[in-house]
Amino acid sequence: MKTTLAALVAAVALAACAVQPAAHAPLSDTTAKVAPAAWDVQVNESPLASDAWWEQFGDPTLHQLVSEVLAQNLDVQAAVERVKQAESVTTQEHAALLPQLDLGASGAYQRQILPPPLGYVKEGGVGVTASWRPDVFGGQQLAVLAARAQVEHSKDALDALKLALAANAASAYVDLRWAQSEQKILQGNVEIRTRALKLTQERRQYGLSNNLDVSRAQNQLSDLQARLPRVGSTIQHQLSLIAVYSGRTPESVDHLLLANAADIPVPSGDAPVLLPSVALLRRPDVRVAYDTVEQRAAEVGVSRARRYPQFNLSLTDGLLAASWVGLPTLTDNLFGAALSATSPIFHAGEIQAGIEGSESKMRESQLNLNQTMLNALKEVEDTRSDLVSTGDEVTQLNTSVSASDQALRLSNELYKSGAANFLDVLDAQEAYLRDQDGLNQARREHALAAVALYRSLGGGWSRDGRIDVAQANQGGAAPATSATTATATTATATTATATTATATTATAVTTSAASSRFTATTASGTTSAQTSASHEE
Repeated sequence: MKTTLAALVAAVALAACAVQPAAHAPLSDTTAKVAPAAWDVQVNESPLASDAWWEQFGDPTLHQLVSEVLAQNLDVQAAVERVKQAESVTTQEHAALLPQLDLGASGAYQRQILPPPLGYVKEGGVGVTASWRPDVFGGQQLAVLAARAQVEHSKDALDALKLALAANAASAYVDLRWAQSEQKILQGNVEIRTRALKLTQERRQYGLSNNLDVSRAQNQLSDLQARLPRVGSTIQHQLSLIAVYSGRTPESVDHLLLANAADIPVPSGDAPVLLPSVALLRRPDVRVAYDTVEQRAAEVGVSRARRYPQFNLSLTDGLLAASWVGLPTLTDNLFGAALSATSPIFHAGEIQAGIEGSESKMRESQLNLNQTMLNALKEVEDTRSDLVSTGDEVTQLNTSVSASDQALRLSNELYKSGAANFLDVLDAQEAYLRDQDGLNQARREHALAAVALYRSLGGGWSRDGRIDVAQANQGGAAPATSATTATATTATATTATATTATATTATAVTTSAASSRFTATTASGTTSAQTSASHEE
């Protein structure tokens, strides 16, 4: 009883001597301190499912594209390997806390010259060696804690990469649809101006027009035709970019039907209901910055632990058999035990410099965390503002296109009746094309603003909202693609006693992104590359 009590007292005493990691506030407290109570830019909000945010566009092709990018992108696969590497380092650091057991064996047959008599010596042995470095002052456990923080850093960096890839793929898809719409607009206006050129040529034959009008009509048509090759090149560039994001060669994206022209996906004009502090917690870049803080805090403790003694315990046991110069074989049981301790006395300030350097890195990581949160809040405010402004611009340009379409029809009718000259027709054509281009560009910017908003809000790729690609595919019309279920290893360190570090492994909760499918509706008015027959009649 006394022996057990003495051992318990000794353990408590050693635990009290253990070095602690540097003190730092939890992430939730830090975000609550930095984040405002509400957003400054007012936007209509609705409880949209912000996990699989690309579903909010109601575009099955976009849904399939993003899912394939997340499942097949080579950078994502490389990031998964980096997570495995970090986990391997953690296993190695944790192994240093436990005793090591080795088996050794030897055998020899050699000629013996000295001392006489001459002859051959045979010997062989086998034994085991156990060694252990007791982590009395907690330095190794703090190294394990730092390694676990690096694992979380790698996982959150993987989430940040997934978020960036999903947003980049969606942006490339929007740009592709914009270029295809632009091509359609130009082709429609080429037909309008071709009919205008034909009309002026016919009127010239009857003396109702002149060569100047014909030259002007030809000039307008040629200028417009010159824009088509560049738009076609832009379409090809976007297709190649999407192929690279998907981990494929440029010619292998046709099965997504991306080469077939379609309208720009229309996002919702509302923003997800999310408090600023919650948005910061969802952002993987904020979590990456906080993981660095945790790692630096543990490294400070590792540096401080170097000031204290280090112990090494070694036990050896084995059997040795030997036969010398024809004598009978002798056997012996070998046993050894050793305990050593090493304590720094004079290192010319090296240990203290290491402590100060670790503390400086800790303060730097905290400053980087604060700066990351400020940048995150700015991004959200900017994207909320862009979503509102581009939505209003789309509404106004819809009205403008309708008006310029009406003006073009009237100018054609007046020109045919001789009540207007050809300059009025040319001006109406320019206005109609300009408004169509403007509306197409505004729709593109509105869709990109929605993508940027979801990206700034974390997009669902957070530790508490990690989603599985295969599960997300169940919510869309596109076929499901295979993906590896994400698993998260959550490391929890108790700073009250540095002698205890607990790691909890949990399977990440897989949530279905199909719970809230949103169908977006557009404002009245459409961009049509084809005009009514009245433009010609």
